Amino acid sequence: MSGEKVLLFHFTEESQLKAVRTILFLMQIPERIVRKEEYARPIKELLEEAGENQTLKANPMMRELDGQMIVFAGISGDKLDSLLSLLRSNPACGSIPYKAVLTEMNQSWSAYALFEELKREHEAMNKQRK
Repeated sequence: MSGEKVLLFHFTEESQLKAVRTILFLMQIPERIVRKEEYARPIKELLEEAGENQTLKANPMMRELDGQMIVFAGISGDKLDSLLSLLRSNPACGSIPYKAVLTEMNQSWSAYALFEELKREHEAMNKQRK
């Protein structure tokens, strides 16, 4: 895996997905929409080109995430800051609370594991604000 890429999980509203994809296109950042059938695979595998062409059978045991998640890979600090600012300032993008940057630690996690960790962190931050 090399270069910049963004993984998009559980974007069900077409207008929101279009707004996010437009920003990524304008910033010249490739994106990939991840299907729930792929959620058990390691995040690192989802970023590899070969993973996009795999045919996966529908598995009724694969559940959808409880919310949307974005994973940023290989995007530098200033560019990531600009991207996040654009996503926040565009009302069509809506609120996307679960965002992560690919790290050595989380690259082997499944989407489910990463989502649960982000959810715990999000809940902890909201408790601190109260």
